[in-house]
Amino acid sequence: MRDLGKVVAHIPARAGSKRVKAKNLRYIDGKPLLAYSVECAIAAEVCDEVYVNSDSEDMLALAESLGAKGYRRNGQLASDTASGDDFTYDFIKTMEPDTLVMISPVCPLITVVEVKAALEKFQNSDCDTVITCESTQMQTFCDGKEVNIDLSGQLAPTQENPSVQILNWAVTVWDAKKFVENYEILGSAYIGKKRELLTIDPIKAVKISKESDFELAESLLKIKKLEKESEVKYWTNK
Repeated sequence: MRDLGKVVAHIPARAGSKRVKAKNLRYIDGKPLLAYSVECAIAAEVCDEVYVNSDSEDMLALAESLGAKGYRRNGQLASDTASGDDFTYDFIKTMEPDTLVMISPVCPLITVVEVKAALEKFQNSDCDTVITCESTQMQTFCDGKEVNIDLSGQLAPTQENPSVQILNWAVTVWDAKKFVENYEILGSAYIGKKRELLTIDPIKAVKISKESDFELAESLLKIKKLEKESEVKYWTNK
């Protein structure tokens, strides 16, 4: 089991969202979208510090009102062309964490369970990166080419297909020193060189990218509040 050292939570939330204007400040089920990731990071109680990395004065102020810290991002690192590699490297070089935990600000259903699971997986491995993902055995194609099925014979039952992992980046954990090393040598480090994937419930990873995603996520958040244990029942004609 590795020593995690200084563990810092990093929530990147720039002002210039395109498809949904100012989405991180928009209310969803009673509070700003950004608040969900900040509150989750604090409630997990596994990080020494929690930062929102933004070029927005409003987002930095919101972060501080919720008990997190604000990291003012350079304007060039908040442009449409700036990559996750670039702004993450900048943050690590300035704040000097040993372990960096990124929580996506656009996944409001993420909970402390996923954050703790990602950090535990990282701690118990020798990888440099842990990335959350979804897993499916459904018949999958990429650019018209089959991925996890054999088209030369009869279609196999879905449960017999190899699993395909789809990265959702809801929670990501990096060895900060390895990130810097990879970035400075290769020019990239975000996806890591020696990575582990953590499969999570796809509902938890619902991501807000467009207007309809707000409607879906808000509905799920409201349903979550109403969830109660109930007896499993089945229809019968007897």
